[in-house]
Amino acid sequence: MLSKIPSTSVHFGLKMWKCLAERGFYVNFVSKCFLDMNEEEKELEKSVALRLSIERMVGKKICSAQDFVWLSDEIERKQHQRVGVNTLKRMWGYYSDEQTATRTGTLDVLANFVGFKDWQTFCKQDMGENSNFVVSRHLETKRLKEDLHIHISWQPDRDCTVRHLGDSQFIIEEIVNSKLSVGDTFECVLFIEGEPLYLNNLVHEGNPPVAYQIGSKSGVRFEVIED
Repeated sequence: MLSKIPSTSVHFGLKMWKCLAERGFYVNFVSKCFLDMNEEEKELEKSVALRLSIERMVGKKICSAQDFVWLSDEIERKQHQRVGVNTLKRMWGYYSDEQTATRTGTLDVLANFVGFKDWQTFCKQDMGENSNFVVSRHLETKRLKEDLHIHISWQPDRDCTVRHLGDSQFIIEEIVNSKLSVGDTFECVLFIEGEPLYLNNLVHEGNPPVAYQIGSKSGVRFEVIED
């Protein structure tokens, strides 16, 4: 049986990946160029960066109601300070497509949770002028032709070949050492070298669609197969 990512509110995570893809690049970890951004856009980017840092540290996407309860408990266990479930949901955009401002005190706790002294230190370290600008190799699937094949591999010894059906939809045609099966279909808007790959609306052996992640520990490698 597949170990799935709970699919409640996967919408927001998918929307975020689409947004990154439309900008034409993905920035590894949280570094991001701030040129030509207004203050509101900068604050949004900082918030997104913090969310990505938290998800990377805990090793999973935070996207369901149960995830927020778990994260709130985990923060309290580690920091001895509590960030409410509803506060986390608002910060992640769980309730709507629009984010609401998060108090600085809450941001301090979250920044400290991922290893920084406070929110201001997090912003200076990862979003400031001296931050490292690292662009990962990536593939935006909205630009792919139909019937194009992609080979995907991830540790320890997983291999998969998928065919693009169009509109970021894929079907698995070959699979080795994985719980996935030939004939499974899924949606993916962005492949990122060295990052986990998120399969949205995965239909596995005719079962209802779920969200699923591969390469969670070391990320994936991919190659486009030219006919």
